[in-house]
Amino acid sequence: MTQYTHYAQRAMEQEKNRQQIEKKRDHVAKLTGAHTTDPIKDYKVVRQWLKIAEEHDANRQRGGVSWYMLLILGFNTSLRIGDICALRVKDVRDQERVRVIAEKTGKLSNIKLQADVQKRINRLLAGRGDEEYILQSRQRGGKTGDVKPISRQRAFAIIKEIAARAGFQEHAGCHTMRKTFAYELYQTTGDLSLVQKVLNHSSQMETLRYIGLDQMAVDKAIDNMHRMI
Repeated sequence: MTQYTHYAQRAMEQEKNRQQIEKKRDHVAKLTGAHTTDPIKDYKVVRQWLKIAEEHDANRQRGGVSWYMLLILGFNTSLRIGDICALRVKDVRDQERVRVIAEKTGKLSNIKLQADVQKRINRLLAGRGDEEYILQSRQRGGKTGDVKPISRQRAFAIIKEIAARAGFQEHAGCHTMRKTFAYELYQTTGDLSLVQKVLNHSSQMETLRYIGLDQMAVDKAIDNMHRMI
């Protein structure tokens, strides 16, 4: 084998690995709605989702996943769904802040919980063990039967079911919750750099696109144009 052939094969392997990584990222993005969802901009809709989740939980089987807890964590933190699923009871119960090393970026997310949210979480987690996953699956992993949290796919299915019951016409996914949090934070503060920091984005343009403000700005500009008819 010549040195050139060796380098060519290595380059082909690297390209194959890159494509596999990109395929996996695209699959995760599709599941969570990273590129296709929009934030919920009407708080009445958020309340409707929460009500549907509460009604589900009131009738769920013992050990079933709390839809309401999923929404509470999703709408009130900037965490991605993978990081939410990995949370254990000790990470949030009696905690003023949620501190997580983000799975995707490796950066620290350090999010303050509002007092009312803290109280609601504590009430929902009463009696549960510190090491339990907050969104714990009834399925067990591997031969050892290890306890696992719910998967991204399961979280996505729950969100889709809630959206369907609410008659939500927009595309819904796990990122709907994170984007809604970010959108509401921007509407409250008007500080794009602050929202960028909370989301751990690399640029303000990325943040604008993420919460749909770049399209809103274009739409507003078009509405204000001189009519050419």
